[in-house]
Amino acid sequence: MKEIAIKIGILSLGEVVILFVFFGLKSLWIFWGSFGAVIGILMIVEDIKKIVTNGKQKFPKGYIIRYIFFGIILLVGALFSEVGLFLTFLGLLNMKIAALLSPK
Repeated sequence: MKEIAIKIGILSLGEVVILFVFFGLKSLWIFWGSFGAVIGILMIVEDIKKIVTNGKQKFPKGYIIRYIFFGIILLVGALFSEVGLFLTFLGLLNMKIAALLSPK
């Protein structure tokens, strides 16, 4: 988990530096999305621990809570601007990219 969080941070820094040329200070919205990505990873880890200890649940409560959380993160970005929504989405996408880059 720690490895993926570090990769999300590194990806975010790289994206902000590159996209600062095009979007200026609005590129900082990537950090908002990346914050949501790190919290999302923590939620996934907690769900896995619950499944291991309690067994499989019939109703995936953690799954629904996680996607409502991602929706709120995207909504906050969208309330400010379309660029904010796009860059927040890009920050959330770092969770998937970091997972693909991890060897485990």
